[in-house]
Amino acid sequence: MRVTPLVWISVGLVGLTISVMLAGDSLVDLVPNHDRQIFEYRRSLAESLAIQYSALAERGQVETIKFGMETLANRNHDILSLALLQRSGEVVAQVGEHAQAWVQPPGDESTLQFLQVPIFSGNQPWGVLQIAFRQTEETGIDWFLTDPWVRFLAFVSVMGFFGYLFFMKRTLRQLDPSDIVPTRVKAALDALSQGVVMIDARDLIVLTNDSFSRAVDKPVTSLIGTDLGTLGWKSVTPTDSLMVHPWTRAIMDRQPLDNIPLLMNLPNGELRKFIINTVPIMDDGSTVRGALVSFHDVTELDRANSQLKEANSELEASRVQILQKNQELEATNTNLHVEMDQRKKAEAEKEELYQQLMNASRQAGMADVASSVLHNVGNVLNSINVSTDTLLKTLKKPMVGDVCRIASLFHEHQNNLQDFLTVDPKGKQIPSYLGLVAESLSGSHQTIQGELDSLVKKVDHIKQVIMSQQDIARAGNIREPASTEDLMEQAVLMGLPDPEKYGIQIVREYSPTPIIMTDRHQVLQVLVNLITNAKNAMVEHSGGTRRLTLRIGVPSSSKTVARFEVIDTGGGIKPDNLTKLFAQGFTTRKTGHGLGLHSAAIVVKNLGGTLRAQSAGEGCGATFTLELPLAMVEAAA
Repeated sequence: MRVTPLVWISVGLVGLTISVMLAGDSLVDLVPNHDRQIFEYRRSLAESLAIQYSALAERGQVETIKFGMETLANRNHDILSLALLQRSGEVVAQVGEHAQAWVQPPGDESTLQFLQVPIFSGNQPWGVLQIAFRQTEETGIDWFLTDPWVRFLAFVSVMGFFGYLFFMKRTLRQLDPSDIVPTRVKAALDALSQGVVMIDARDLIVLTNDSFSRAVDKPVTSLIGTDLGTLGWKSVTPTDSLMVHPWTRAIMDRQPLDNIPLLMNLPNGELRKFIINTVPIMDDGSTVRGALVSFHDVTELDRANSQLKEANSELEASRVQILQKNQELEATNTNLHVEMDQRKKAEAEKEELYQQLMNASRQAGMADVASSVLHNVGNVLNSINVSTDTLLKTLKKPMVGDVCRIASLFHEHQNNLQDFLTVDPKGKQIPSYLGLVAESLSGSHQTIQGELDSLVKKVDHIKQVIMSQQDIARAGNIREPASTEDLMEQAVLMGLPDPEKYGIQIVREYSPTPIIMTDRHQVLQVLVNLITNAKNAMVEHSGGTRRLTLRIGVPSSSKTVARFEVIDTGGGIKPDNLTKLFAQGFTTRKTGHGLGLHSAAIVVKNLGGTLRAQSAGEGCGATFTLELPLAMVEAAA
């Protein structure tokens, strides 16, 4: 971008003004020194303190001196340390690490950072007050922004530049050379349809007419004195750069140049094309004084020619396309019969493939149902294994064998049974021991009875799981009243019957919840799956406390659902896996099959509820929330 002479003149005048101000400062010291002012202030402060401390020292009030020093250091953050020393060098009082902070100035003269003031007792030197100030860490940018003299010079430079520029523009308007052109000549130039510009030897516009002003969308007054080459001219050929303007070349070669096309970008974004003719202006001594340049706007004509060429090209392209379409139509007619035969054959193959896909889909659905049944039955079988193990342990207790041995002793002493029970030491212990055996057998009987009842329920649950999967396949469901607490407790017995074995603490947070109308066995299937997954997550996670929290209640945000929550302290879930948890086949366990949560999600959807998972990430545990509608109870009632 070329800088106009007005800008250069303004910059020169600003430089001259700043130079005069700097010369005045160096000669007559116009600007007060900032550091000198700070030094005078600090020296006055030190002398005042020296007078006060000397009077206090003569009275022996050393504690008052120390208190005054500490107060001054706390209020003035520029002070690094203070010390009051006697003539012998003994420290009377000090604040801060004075020995490390103090640097003795050369010649015992005070500096801006280290000030010392002598103290007299009468006319005799008594000691000295030393004050160390913090060194100001001021960068060049900070100094430039904070120093008043620099800011004043910057203000004068900016305002002076714009002031000089405004003044020079107003002055040059009064010296507009177009005012010396006769009115009739100016009117004749304005009447021309072509733009006419007169420039001097430096390409600066001296005179222009209204046609050129309208063409470039700028007023005549703003064009006078402007470099003609700075109006946004571009070469017609995009690959060519405009190195020398035609009027400049005409002035350099002293020869006219005709029919030179150039493009111009107007301020409103429009691109216009001009045909330029240039005639150099020479005086009697054959010296070039400038040039007369005419501009003929051919934008509309060039645009019309371009549209005509485009129309001819489109017409020719249409004719070629018509010929191509005719050839394609002939080829299409030729191949139509062949394609019809192929389509009939393809239809037959498609029908056969459709039957194969239907059979494969039916088999896949059967496999999906079978896998879901096996997965849910497997969860219950684990609980059955635990119950069976408990029964075997109970039956293996030694009490039954002891009863057999007592019967054998009775048989051996059947002739003297009374003496054996009253005199023999072993016989005396038999009645009390029989009481213990009876008590133990009673407890074992209760345990066996409870485990057998549990086995009956679990076997019944397996039966119901299979029936529920058949119901899902038939899109049917059976609803019955169910207690939320009973459902959760029964699921715990089936999914985690022996929490102490795994070191798991169960926390129950049950809120009063209405009886819901739902499919009991399908809900048990989902809860057992969630509790089993929580147990596996905590067992496989090595660190932390193993705690399983079970919650039941009605959420405050929605009074129409019953909420079950299973919260574990296991290994957690990655954020990327939360969206894939309920997809068929997805699992993060090495021994998993990816069927449990998938089938649970299908069951919950069929029950009209929702199942979702939450986790803060790996190592942060997980929360699975099951919500079932309460509207079922109202509908059943």
